[in-house]
Amino acid sequence: MVTTAKAPECGTCHRLSFPAIGSIATAMLLVYAHADAAEWKITPNLNLKETYTDNVSLAPPGQEKSDFITQITPGISLTGTGARLKLNANYSMQNLVYAEESSRNTMNHLLNANANAELIDDLFFLDGRAAISQQNISLLGPQATDNVNTTGNRTEVQTYSVSPYLRHKFSNFASTEVRYTHDEVSTGGSGLANSQADRVQLSLNSGSAFDTLGWGLSYSNGKTSYANTANIHPPTTDTEILTGSLHYSVTPKFRLTATSGYEKNNYISTGIKPEGSFWSAGFSWAPSARTSIDASTGKRYFGDSYSLAASHRTRLTAWSLGYSEDITSTRSQFLVPTDQASVLDLFWATYIPGYATMDPVTRYQNAQKYIDTKGLPPELAALAGPVNYLTNSFFLQKSLKASVAMMGAKNALILSLFSTSRDAQTSLTQDSILFGNSSLAQNDRTKQVGGSAAWNFRIDQRTSANVNLVYSRNSFPSLGRTDNNKTIRLSLSRRLQPKLDGTVELRRIQLDSSQAGSGYSENALTASLFMRF
Repeated sequence: MVTTAKAPECGTCHRLSFPAIGSIATAMLLVYAHADAAEWKITPNLNLKETYTDNVSLAPPGQEKSDFITQITPGISLTGTGARLKLNANYSMQNLVYAEESSRNTMNHLLNANANAELIDDLFFLDGRAAISQQNISLLGPQATDNVNTTGNRTEVQTYSVSPYLRHKFSNFASTEVRYTHDEVSTGGSGLANSQADRVQLSLNSGSAFDTLGWGLSYSNGKTSYANTANIHPPTTDTEILTGSLHYSVTPKFRLTATSGYEKNNYISTGIKPEGSFWSAGFSWAPSARTSIDASTGKRYFGDSYSLAASHRTRLTAWSLGYSEDITSTRSQFLVPTDQASVLDLFWATYIPGYATMDPVTRYQNAQKYIDTKGLPPELAALAGPVNYLTNSFFLQKSLKASVAMMGAKNALILSLFSTSRDAQTSLTQDSILFGNSSLAQNDRTKQVGGSAAWNFRIDQRTSANVNLVYSRNSFPSLGRTDNNKTIRLSLSRRLQPKLDGTVELRRIQLDSSQAGSGYSENALTASLFMRF
């Protein structure tokens, strides 16, 4: 059983987290239904790490304090693989001990669990997901990339979702899906309102009988409730969307697409009423199995809307480009599984048979096996992306991402670029608990631009050198403030024994800000051992 300890700076007491309860309940159900039909693998592990940092709190010049931090992190990995069950769960208990100030000692829980089960053949399915992680609260505070930094700008985030659904095919005429999803998000007293949501989704799509002109209908109705939130108005938000779609195949590889419908939200907007009809028109082109482009333009209640998803892969490279616009929220961002490894997904599709059609759990298992076999560091897939800072507001997010992966016999290089803007659509007073009334205007509009480069060089079968460079620029137009973040990591990893890896890493973090007193820098040296049992 996983219990939740006091998170760094969150001020909560020891308690059993609802994501943990949900994940345990879901796992019990899946095990009970399909334990005899699945192959189970349990792998305990232990990560020992010693870190020296010359600025443990990422304080401005003149206020730095150095420290030695010992990390003792036992963990366990659980996989279940069967014809009707796929489960992958990784849990770690990170214990941090500070040499200079024992009052900073803390324990963090880290969880990433996903499951998919086919409870009734070709009819009834169940998806489950649970996660516990530590995240930065605000873009205006120090941006820690490691839990060892005691910045006062970090909190624990817990998410949980379970989704049973029915699928049925009416021969080659049509297919239908009826799905119910319940999810919860908690941040342990950080100021982001704890919430839970329930959503029903219905869809009916044409089958192979409509090979030239296809069609689809979908309906979604959701309700999100916020707890202990005197400042949140309304305390419950509703979303309802009805969509119709058509696609016309001009050729087997090129088709035209169109959607139309109506959406209705009840959040209190600072601008236009958040409801109205919408439409989009575009195309889908797949000239080969290695190349695809999907693009559309349209209009929604908040204005013009555009989307793009393009990918291309060769024998040694994988390219990805995407653009999206949507009304979203912090809680929604936390519930979406991270897609930072999407370019690697594209690349692995070349080397892992059937990868593109695998469910997310099986994809993860195969990707981890590929990383381990090739001796690649897990952080190679941690591409730069926008920081999901905490806010209780709804916001319009416009996001552009591009990445390329290049892999050879001894070298692996991944480059990524991103640009994301957020404009608040609801009253900023909802964030007064998070930032205080004097800082609200600083978060009404933000823009994050950045990129990363990750290079892995295999010196021999057991040793590899790694270089990770990350840059981001965070802009706050309402304040006239711009922060430039730079991170460089140099590491050397060696497989000492079949189940024992050692790593030495040198890290440099620097933030330059146009606002006086907000900059900082850190140099850190880390040595670690990772053991699997």
